[in-house]
This record gives sequence, structure tokens and C-alpha cells, in this order.
Amino acid sequence: MAEPTSALSMQDLVLLVAEYYGVASYDSDGMPYIPADDKFNLRESVRIVNEAIRMFAARPPRRNGKWRWMHRTQTVLFDADGTGSDNISSDAARYMLSTDFGGQIAGPIQYIAESGHGTPIRWCDISEIVAGRENDVSTGYPQRAAIRPYTPTGPSLGARRWEIIFDPAPASAESVQFPYIVGFDKLRMEGGTATGGSATTLTDTGRTEPDDYFNGWTVTVVSGTGVGSYATVTDFVKSTGVITVADWLDIEGAAGGTDPAASSIYILEPASNLHPAGFQFDEVVRSACMAKCEMEADDSELGTKAIQYFEKISLPNAYAIDANAAPRTLGKMSSGPGRWIRTRENVTFTE
Repeated sequence: MAEPTSALSMQDLVLLVAEYYGVASYDSDGMPYIPADDKFNLRESVRIVNEAIRMFAARPPRRNGKWRWMHRTQTVLFDADGTGSDNISSDAARYMLSTDFGGQIAGPIQYIAESGHGTPIRWCDISEIVAGRENDVSTGYPQRAAIRPYTPTGPSLGARRWEIIFDPAPASAESVQFPYIVGFDKLRMEGGTATGGSATTLTDTGRTEPDDYFNGWTVTVVSGTGVGSYATVTDFVKSTGVITVADWLDIEGAAGGTDPAASSIYILEPASNLHPAGFQFDEVVRSACMAKCEMEADDSELGTKAIQYFEKISLPNAYAIDANAAPRTLGKMSSGPGRWIRTRENVTFTE
């Protein structure tokens, strides 16, 4: 299910924090915008948003000590040639895991039900597989699997990632799955003031990131010429500070957005830059951001209203929403000796 258009974005949260914390920038009409023209204020706003999300995630319901929304399923599709999109270093045994996998496995790993394979796969320590591969890299149906932090050999991915490695290396295209706990790293946002712009570029000679660092990110003009225009970055060159796009889209997503120019203020963020809990938890994340502002403010100059609201209203409401995600029996679906029981997760037949 896609997020609704009303879901809180990272832009919404950063602007909320910047305004409440008193570091937002304002245009000539007095309208606030994300303080991308002030590096310190932007980074402070982003930091507070991330710390607020961590604060929320660290306060699970007491009944079981965990959030249901943090439970996910990872699927790995084997590619025997090592050329799959998730393969690492053309190695058929190594695969990159999801960006929200933080190293916490929540159950066994097994072939998907449709595969028909009965070969068990067991989790083991990475050292066991590494030691075996030093002598021989065999192929076949994997019987062991291990995870380890991924160490990039080129430019940094900008976020901590994990990989999974199998032994033997898969010899055919099969899929395996395992449950895991979401690990929140951080939401990211960069910004600045353009030194130039055109129909397919935005230039900022002050950028210091490596070539291609922002490829695939979204660049959005938040103030000045071209405000509201946005596009996907197709190329970034460090030496010139040129951010290349195919075309600028307008605020409605249609082609023909206004081109940026020198002094346009912009932000950059990854294509998927939403908090991990899902839009049904937007209110508690919003209140956590405001509460964190009050916690950070000197001498409690903002008061404690947002803290009280977070603790006494929005967090308990989030517990109720999370509890509603549990399977619920909806009743008998037949009049025969057997019966179908429908749950929110699946349909199960019982004798």
C-alpha cells in the first residue's frame, strides 16, 4: 500500500522543527522555509527530527516490549551468476540487505513456500562461512547463512548497510525469507544556496561530496527562483558542483517547472526519506519532534506542553494503533464441520 499524499514527509518534519525551535528561514513575504541557506540550522533541524524518531522507537508498549511495526520480512532472490541487483562483488553467495535492516534477525531463514525445497538453512557465525570459503567455494543448495556489516569498496553509500552470505553458494534462482527487526539509522537531508541553474542543472560550487553521491536523490527548490520545482538527480560532479537533472517538475509533478538560478535555495534528500513507522504513526512522530525541541531548548524556553502531549496523549494513542495491527478473528465463515477463520494477516483452515 502506498503512502497517502497527506503523509508527513521529511520536509514537513524538518520545517516543523525549524519553526518551533526558532531556526526557520523566511522569505520576503514572511513565509517560513527549511533553513537550507544556513548549514548549522539545517543540520540541527535534521538532527532533532532523527533523535525524535529514535526516542519514539525506543518507547515500545510495555505489554510485550516491542513495536509490531518494527517487524518486517526480508526476501533474498538468489542469482547463480552473481549479476543480480543485490549481489555484492559479482559473488553469487553475497547479497545486500534492505536499508532498514539493522542487524537484528527475528526468526529462522527458509525457502519460500512455493519453492518446494526441504533443504534446511541454519544461521551461523560469519567466521564459520569465511573459514570454509578460504579452502573451497562450493555451489549447491545453501545450508548455512550469516550476516555481517557491509564495507563498501567505493564511495560511501551514506548509510550503514548489512549483507548476507550463504554457503554453499546458490546454484539456481530461488528465494529465501526471514523475519527481522527494523533498524532505524537516520533520515538525510542536505541543502545550500545555488550559484547557478538552468533547465537541466543546479550548481553549487560549495558542495564537497564525491562524484555521483547524490545520484537518485531528489533536489527541491525551497525558496527563490524556481521555488517548488523539483527533480531526480541523474549526475553530480564534485569538481564543478553541478547537479544534473532530466527536467524540472512543478509542484504538481508536471513537466515544465521553473528553472532555478543563482541564489535559489535548495534541499537534497534520498528518494525514499520517510520515517519507518508508517503514516498511521505520523501524529506521534510529529509530537515527538516538538517534544524533542522542548528538551533541546535552553532553560526550557519553549515550555513543556509538547512533552506532556507526547507522553500522555500521542504515545498512548500509538500503542493502541500498534495493538490493532495484531491478527484478529473475524468469525466463522462456513456452517460445515470445518470452519474458515479469517485474520488480518491470512486465511487459515482449522478442523
